[in-house]
Amino acid sequence: MNTTRTALRLLAALPLFTAAGALALTLGACASTPPPEAAQPIALDAPAVVLDGERYLEYRVGVRIDAPPAAVWALLTDAEAYPSWNSTVIGIDGQIAEGERIELKATVDPKRTFGLTVSDVAPERGMVWSDGGRAFRGVRTFTLTRREDGSTDFTMAEVLTGSMMGMIEGKLPDFRPSFDAFAADLKQAAERGA
Repeated sequence: MNTTRTALRLLAALPLFTAAGALALTLGACASTPPPEAAQPIALDAPAVVLDGERYLEYRVGVRIDAPPAAVWALLTDAEAYPSWNSTVIGIDGQIAEGERIELKATVDPKRTFGLTVSDVAPERGMVWSDGGRAFRGVRTFTLTRREDGSTDFTMAEVLTGSMMGMIEGKLPDFRPSFDAFAADLKQAAERGA
């Protein structure tokens, strides 16, 4: 098979929305250079932002939730319940647990199902969802930090990298609105249930 056909096959198979995480793993695998802002902490209670570097794109959002990490974690790991509280998710099939594969349908591309691997699960502290390979990879990291008053700082970052990033980036939608909605929905659901 020639190189052009292989590249086109890869491009056709690439997800438009990927789940994320492990920044160091992604950067090492894809030899991407993050912009300097990527080293800064994720701001809480601010609109989602996008960081753009060479073969590197990151979306990030953070929110303080007036509920304990256990309540937030229960929502994040109950695949079946996602559509009841999260306006960005149509459905998730599978179990959100270490080493499991889940199938996600999102409002950003409702005709598509995204196969994601769950890893780095630390109950009530965080996890990673990822998909793709060297040509294009998405890694979404969820982080929960317990505050002294018992509330939770929640951050979510999705890093998109890969050798085909230059070709793909212009075709991707702006994920900031869905990141804002995800954080707001999670905050509302956790606070309502706490």
